[in-house]
Amino acid sequence: MKLPALAMHNRQFTIVAFILLSIFGITAFLKMPRTENPTIFIPGGGIVAVYPGASPQDMEQLIAIPLEEAINELSDINRMNTTISDGLVTVTVEFNYNTDANTKFDELQRKVTSARRDMPKDLHSLEVMQWTSADVVIMHLALVSDHHSYAWLEQKGEALKKQIEKLNGISKVTLMAYPEQEVRITLNTEKMALMGITMSQIANVMQSQNVNIPGGSIKLGSYEYAVKTSGAYASLSEIENTIVASWQGSIVYLRDIATVTMDYANQDYIGMYSSTGDQEHKALFIGIQQKEEHNIFSIMETLQPELEQFNATLPAGSRLHTVFDQSEFVNTRINGFLLNLLQGIILVGIVIFLALGMRQSVIVIIAIPLSILIGMGFVDLSGFGLQQISIAALVVALGLLVDNSIVMVENIHRHIRLGYGRAEAAIKATSEIGWPVVSATFTTLLAFVPIIMMPDKTGDFIKSLPVTIIFTLIISLLIALTLTPLLASLFLKKPEEQKPHNNTISARSANIFVRALERFIEGPYRRLLKRAMHQKWLTLSVLMLLIIGTLSLFPLVGISFFPKAEQPHLLIGATLPEGAAIATTKNEARAIQQVLDSLPQVDYYAINVGHGNPRIYYNVFPKQFASNFAEFYVKLKSYDVEEFNGLISFLRHRLGNIPDMKVTIKEFEQGTPIEAPVVVYVMGEDIDLLRNYSDSVKTILETQPGTINIVNELDREKTEFKFTINRDKASLLGIPSHEIDKTIRMSIHGLVIDEYRDERGKRFNIVMGTAGEFTPEDIRKIYVESLTGKLIPLSMVAETGFHKAPGKITRYNMQRYGAVKADLDGTRTLDEVLDPVMEQLEMTNLPEGFSYKIRGEYESRQESFGGMGMALLLAAIAIFAVLV
Repeated sequence: MKLPALAMHNRQFTIVAFILLSIFGITAFLKMPRTENPTIFIPGGGIVAVYPGASPQDMEQLIAIPLEEAINELSDINRMNTTISDGLVTVTVEFNYNTDANTKFDELQRKVTSARRDMPKDLHSLEVMQWTSADVVIMHLALVSDHHSYAWLEQKGEALKKQIEKLNGISKVTLMAYPEQEVRITLNTEKMALMGITMSQIANVMQSQNVNIPGGSIKLGSYEYAVKTSGAYASLSEIENTIVASWQGSIVYLRDIATVTMDYANQDYIGMYSSTGDQEHKALFIGIQQKEEHNIFSIMETLQPELEQFNATLPAGSRLHTVFDQSEFVNTRINGFLLNLLQGIILVGIVIFLALGMRQSVIVIIAIPLSILIGMGFVDLSGFGLQQISIAALVVALGLLVDNSIVMVENIHRHIRLGYGRAEAAIKATSEIGWPVVSATFTTLLAFVPIIMMPDKTGDFIKSLPVTIIFTLIISLLIALTLTPLLASLFLKKPEEQKPHNNTISARSANIFVRALERFIEGPYRRLLKRAMHQKWLTLSVLMLLIIGTLSLFPLVGISFFPKAEQPHLLIGATLPEGAAIATTKNEARAIQQVLDSLPQVDYYAINVGHGNPRIYYNVFPKQFASNFAEFYVKLKSYDVEEFNGLISFLRHRLGNIPDMKVTIKEFEQGTPIEAPVVVYVMGEDIDLLRNYSDSVKTILETQPGTINIVNELDREKTEFKFTINRDKASLLGIPSHEIDKTIRMSIHGLVIDEYRDERGKRFNIVMGTAGEFTPEDIRKIYVESLTGKLIPLSMVAETGFHKAPGKITRYNMQRYGAVKADLDGTRTLDEVLDPVMEQLEMTNLPEGFSYKIRGEYESRQESFGGMGMALLLAAIAIFAVLV
């Protein structure tokens, strides 16, 4: 091997080259993006449609099915999931992973836009979101105040939002958990009926009045002036003074039949914050997201002063609290790696010092930081940042980096003691074992090739691990073949007394540790080796028995897709029966608050009622609006594995017995997003049969040891107040069905008829409806307009009553399904839980059109490891080729 000789003969070039590489590595290391997790883009997206007041069946027909039919026209769809509840449709579309994420998202947006034409015109919102693991909040803040209104909190939050969005590295700031203001027009339907004024008439008049059409320009002399017309509404008084009709020769203003006020919309998301020993506080939540490829610590350096300055301006009784700060966890992981690195350097130094001496240990230790720094430079060039996967890779590589240099230094040291000159010993020793070291390194590198070849999102997520290991090991090999022999030739000492080419060196060693090691090698180990060589078949038989025994133990080890995150926080979800009002959910959630307040381990917690906690972890997605749901983000004072597991067990036992409340405890885990470790879909169209078969699956899981948090998505029905329209009678009276539906919606929930802008340019919905909360007795006050303009009491064409209905409808690839989900309690692996469950499902006879599908971690593992067999075979062939 000529490389060591070239490095020795060109010393200055070698030293300068490594100095430049070190500078390159240090520069790259300092500017590398620092985040908690790697960024991956999954081809697909999520669509969220909000239509308050609509039942799941209506949402399915009006929103979900038109969306699915439009999206299904796209190619390369892997799966499409739809979840439908009161007033909310969520559709998640995942394309084949080998497609371009941005192209597919653009196609998805176009299809959703085209489907919008077939949906109700008064649909509240329709949002399309692209998937990325980086779309998380790096900071979750709570602006609390018990003495100020939500309008004040919103105003302060908007001011802070404008400050933060200007900072470098900030991509988005979102305000959450507050009711938006709206202009509410509360109609007196009895007066309207007396005057013959309809809701549609008022809506049409207001829409025609609230326009802003430019008047063009006019030229007067040598100047040209823009023409300003009457324009849109400029104040609430202008809205009140809108002329809507005439009655008995008099003009009827809107104020005569309605009241116009600035009010809050119905609050569907309540936020609260509570710290140890303190009461809960009303809160507005603020989520901050960072731009990709930015250093989270650089962002925090500019963000923290802004937050401190904002806090200083708040009046007494108000404060901005930090609920979640991602930089703390990133800092902990980086500091943990640096500590591991320091420990590794010290331990390696001690071992080498004891075995070879001070100078040899220094030469070997130099290889560690150099390999890491230069290797991270190439990792940065490959597009990867510093996050938990690449940090884990450095920890793994730490024990491998010094192997080559140790072998080289020891062999050079041996040749020097055999009587060779330092330069000659360095060249001869390195050339002697150069190719074995190269072979050993490349066989190690090839062992990581299957990880690089892992398909799907899991492969992308952990790709930085093998890439980081490969780069650092290649650099360590280069150092061992060039820099290490050069340094050895410069700094190693030649013993004063030695016999040239004498292989017996133990007698001359003054090192007690070395003498003991050499006595062991020359004594017991040499005798054992000689016996193994003389009894070859016995040795091979023992080896085969050990291999067979090891393979037989493999099933006992089990397979876990990804480990726990091991962080001092958790999520507690509470679900009440379907139909529970948000105020009821808030009151019932106090039972959980009382338990948390009694725990000394809890530092603080944030409460989300009606919505999931903001997305603070890459594989945990918040639950969308649901009035019967509350979620607690709980921050602990510290993390200890045993104490944390004990706390989880205590909470599950203590909170699992709260009446009429399903409580789940969610630990943060590594890995790609999945619904739950165990997920069983029951596919079919009949909702009643789906519920029955899903209950059967739930029973199977409940009897299986190792499962917790078992949930059947269809096990709870809701009671609806239904209007049954007599269509024959309505047709005879000349009343279109859509007019009845619109009138009912406007009377009960209110209908957005237009938009109002205040003097600051802020937009508010104009909502028209009736006074107070609707009761069944109020139906007599509702009138509908016939085609002839006559007002007919709604009670003449519609009957009311209560009936049972599903609280949620779920669809998979355009087919209804029921999902049964379960978490694992940690006592058993996924395979130990799922194998007997799958056996029982295979023995179940389902009617035609129904089937089971296993999803969750099992499906994700199948997709991720599907191509691993071929990758392992190729790696084994490559390793064999290197050895040959």
